[in-house]
Amino acid sequence: MSVRLTDPFDVDVVVVGAGFTGLTVASALQRAGVSFIVLEARDRVGGKTEAQQDATGRLVDTGGQFVNDDMPDVLALASAAGATRVMAVHPGHAVTVPPPTDSDPWQEAVDLLGALGIAQLDDNRTVMEWAVALDVEQNVRNAIRSAVNGANCHDARIIPLSTLAQFNLRTPMQAEELQSWFIDTMHSLALHLAAPLSGQIRVNCPVRAVHLHDQSVDVVALDQVWHCREVVAAVPPTAYAHLHITPPLPDDIAAAARAFSPGTVIKFLLRYQDPFWLDHGRNGIGQFLAPPGIYFADVSAPGAPSLVGFVGGTTAMEWQRHSPAQRREAILHHAADAFGPEAQQPLSVLERLWAPDEWGGGGYSNVQTTHLPTATDTLVAGLPLLTFASTELAPQFPGYVEGAIRAGTVAAAEVLRRLGRQGPNQQGGAGSSPPDLQY
Repeated sequence: MSVRLTDPFDVDVVVVGAGFTGLTVASALQRAGVSFIVLEARDRVGGKTEAQQDATGRLVDTGGQFVNDDMPDVLALASAAGATRVMAVHPGHAVTVPPPTDSDPWQEAVDLLGALGIAQLDDNRTVMEWAVALDVEQNVRNAIRSAVNGANCHDARIIPLSTLAQFNLRTPMQAEELQSWFIDTMHSLALHLAAPLSGQIRVNCPVRAVHLHDQSVDVVALDQVWHCREVVAAVPPTAYAHLHITPPLPDDIAAAARAFSPGTVIKFLLRYQDPFWLDHGRNGIGQFLAPPGIYFADVSAPGAPSLVGFVGGTTAMEWQRHSPAQRREAILHHAADAFGPEAQQPLSVLERLWAPDEWGGGGYSNVQTTHLPTATDTLVAGLPLLTFASTELAPQFPGYVEGAIRAGTVAAAEVLRRLGRQGPNQQGGAGSSPPDLQY
């Protein structure tokens, strides 16, 4: 049971948002005996992870889904939840559309993007301004644009080069990005994390205002005001405006938040009778030079051959204006371009259109679209009674569930330090390490 430090506070900490970051913060507070409430605007926990049933009755991830060997915190949570991991990497070759006539432009693009780092942190060009200046074939530039649009759910003609450089420095990834997923769904891990917190989570409870005082905070949500010592905004930077924080955020923090924009992504789960996309030496990957931002991968469960199709960035912005029937026709057309006419005969098609998502923006995470290399550090520093935490601000793996968990761990450690509480396996005081994750 949570124990309050002192009255007259309703709770010691209000956590805004029940995605993986907010749930991680709340779990650490619960272990430390600090009272809290988690306020979630959606009707569920999990943030940008969720699960739905397809037409065959199978529960599938319609939000964040993949994990790899470089992500120990997600894997530890999955182990505790008893989730079954499925490897998605297969031998063979990827299909590039349209097919290149000579060398592989996609691999060259990936190598060029992967080499971005410290030298580009102060480069204020956009990704495509940088790409145009490269001494490469046009197909390589097309691959750069498509890869960046798809991965960031935004327009490579707007994203600063420094954003990708910072991402590389914060993401020490050696394994394939889409290496594996969970039959039980990634969203089931959020449910597992939330289960011990159920009495302290309120869904359908958007925060309407956050009033910062000298030594306390009032958080207004629906018809209740929560008087607390600290508040953790475990939401993306573009959602800060929904919180109506008073007094207004300082100029540097407001500018840092404005540096981020919501992306746009559409996800399709395509179920088939047979995994024909693995025939003829193919590995199930379909990558498009044009239209930019379209990508397919194998997500077959035993007895359930399936493809996942992602449409991100400018192509998703265009597709969202069309009807569901038109988008279904379009994704099957592109699947057939990659893997043959069999792709036109799915058993089921499940679409998740994230573009109009009210609470977290239209992509799997916000993306920094203004050249401001200090933005993340400025937001992480936060304010005396207000801590910002989300996957975008993670010290490692920003944009992933792994990053969301790590951001929550860091935020919880800072809040506990300020409250004078020691988390599990943590010595109190400034500069101490984040509490160990315990699932």
